Amino acid sequence: MKPIDKLVMKRKVFSDDLIIHSQTIKSLVYFDLPEKDFDISQCDLSFNILRHKENERDFKVQLFLQLEMFKIIVEGHYEVSDKIDKDQSNKIIEIAGLTTLIPFLRHSILNVTSGTKEGGIHLPLINLNNLIKNQMEENKSKPKPKKKTDPKTKSSTKSKKPE
Repeated sequence: MKPIDKLVMKRKVFSDDLIIHSQTIKSLVYFDLPEKDFDISQCDLSFNILRHKENERDFKVQLFLQLEMFKIIVEGHYEVSDKIDKDQSNKIIEIAGLTTLIPFLRHSILNVTSGTKEGGIHLPLINLNNLIKNQMEENKSKPKPKKKTDPKTKSSTKSKKPE
């Protein structure tokens, strides 16, 4: 992956290269299990990047963190400025959404757990390169949906998971 161009995000203090529309907690589950220690380093952490179909600069990032007793999903809605060219825009989408949403996840976990017996859990530092690499490997290993032929029309359709 090539580095982001030096002109991008070079502003002195604030940057308008990435617009933050929202950052929210989408789902939160916490069980108080007195016999279990809250070991955040043993969590599963994954993410999705969702691109808008018509506006390729508009995207959402979802972070999923799960333990036996704790599960949180946070989502950020972002947009890359029109001033940024398409190649740089794609690089910003790959990295900036995650780097912007991780501190929100960290703060959300601390706020939620501050009133519990743990007294506030701090999410450890995250190796972003490894997170992305692991997610890419996991996505490659997932089976792709098979196309099925509809006997009525004899056209191929994507298989759907039951809801």
